[in-house]
Amino acid sequence: MGVFDGLQLPKILFETDSKYNGHIQVWQVGNTKKIKVDKIDQSISYTSPSCNRLVWGKAVDILKEQEPNLKNVLILGLGGGTMAHLISRAFPEVEIVSVELDPAMVQIAKDYFDIETIPNHRIINDDALRVVVEPETFDLREHYFQAIIVDIFLGEKFPDLGKSGNFIAALKRMTVSGGLIIFNRIYLDYHQDDVNTFIDYVSETLQNVSNQVVAGYTNSDNVLIYGRT
Repeated sequence: MGVFDGLQLPKILFETDSKYNGHIQVWQVGNTKKIKVDKIDQSISYTSPSCNRLVWGKAVDILKEQEPNLKNVLILGLGGGTMAHLISRAFPEVEIVSVELDPAMVQIAKDYFDIETIPNHRIINDDALRVVVEPETFDLREHYFQAIIVDIFLGEKFPDLGKSGNFIAALKRMTVSGGLIIFNRIYLDYHQDDVNTFIDYVSETLQNVSNQVVAGYTNSDNVLIYGRT
């Protein structure tokens, strides 16, 4: 038997071009599927052994610590649904609303990541800013969610809307008093000045702000920034 016998090489299951995310690929690596945009892993299979130590699992750890009786959560940025799957497993009775701008990403989540098997999960295919500024248009209520997770990216870029005062003010209106807001940001070297400025800004608008750097794959880190309204 050769040293490479039985080795499963990565393969591309699907790829498409999106006007929002550019070139999107779905990779199969062993038993794990991944979504790659601009060579950045945007989602992985929720069954992957590495899920819990990566940013998605660490965000769920924060929810467990900060909101152990979580009943509802708003996720801005669906991707392949890794976060939604993990939250549903950690809080089986939770109501989840996910917002995703890119219809191509929603379709991929359905076709490759079992997104439709999550109970009590609603997907809104629209712009995150519009959803939080005009919640009644989407049958949502202000001052309703115990927690909001902001996981919006276009490739590796954090959209400018995510850093705007109007957006963060709208997020605060969507939560219950003292609700938890978690931001996921990529924290590569050339992102760090921008992210550190963002942390300072969030610290001025939310209470009890903390952050946690999460090591990813090679040369890829994220930082989770979270605080209360």
